[in-house]
Amino acid sequence: MAGPWVPQPVTTTSSVLLWIALLCLAPAIRSNGPPRAVLTLEPPWFNVLRGDNVTLNCEGFQTPGHDSSEWLHNGSTVHIHQDSYTIPAVNIEDSGEYQCRTEQTALSNSVKLQVSSDWLLLQVERLEFMEGDSMILRCHSWRSKPLHKVTYYHNDQALKYEYKNFDYIVPQVNYTHSGSYYCTGFMGHISHLSATVVITVQGGKLSSVNVVIITLVLAVVIATIAAAALYYYKRHKKPAHTPDEIGRIEVENSMSYSLLKHTDSPEEEASGHSVYQNR
Repeated sequence: MAGPWVPQPVTTTSSVLLWIALLCLAPAIRSNGPPRAVLTLEPPWFNVLRGDNVTLNCEGFQTPGHDSSEWLHNGSTVHIHQDSYTIPAVNIEDSGEYQCRTEQTALSNSVKLQVSSDWLLLQVERLEFMEGDSMILRCHSWRSKPLHKVTYYHNDQALKYEYKNFDYIVPQVNYTHSGSYYCTGFMGHISHLSATVVITVQGGKLSSVNVVIITLVLAVVIATIAAAALYYYKRHKKPAHTPDEIGRIEVENSMSYSLLKHTDSPEEEASGHSVYQNR
């Protein structure tokens, strides 16, 4: 009778699989460094017209009374140390990537500012959205001149028309909202057309990096379970009979069969004995 099963040490294969799982999870583990500053735009539109006012806000921990924020424009230092950086009338040269950091935060996310020179501009907070996000489109005129008879278009199909200027709001976007957008409007008696803006809506809330990590972890877990099951099966499987054992079993079966075939029953023995006596 076999004794109770005793857990065995982790095999080399299991160790390798464990290391693979740790390497897959490494990108998801947060570092112990300082938090990143957060850079935002006010108003929130990343695309503006020449002459608009733009304010960039750097959010991060600051010692009260100390203005030590650092600003970068296209990688070059801007000599501004306040946590808010205001450009009263932007120009084409102000286009580009902006970043900031405070005395106790790491470099912030990169924010793109796009300045163009036109009569009409379709403004949007960003060009990429996730399913479920809200999206606001704004048909904006140069120097905020009065605008009327405004129409928004998606993939050359009219979405909505209003006599007065208005913002087009989508509470929750999905993949059908991807595509090209533009707007038209009148300033006085002259109609103007904005440039086209291409917007992409990505499915789901998980980033591609997280999807890859989850997939790899699941694959490692499945492989580990399969390896453990195979190891358990090999350890508890009954060993195969050797040729000598097979021959011995065949002899025993043959002898048992012969005994059963030639042994008479008690009734037959009694009957045979009675016939013999009569003779």
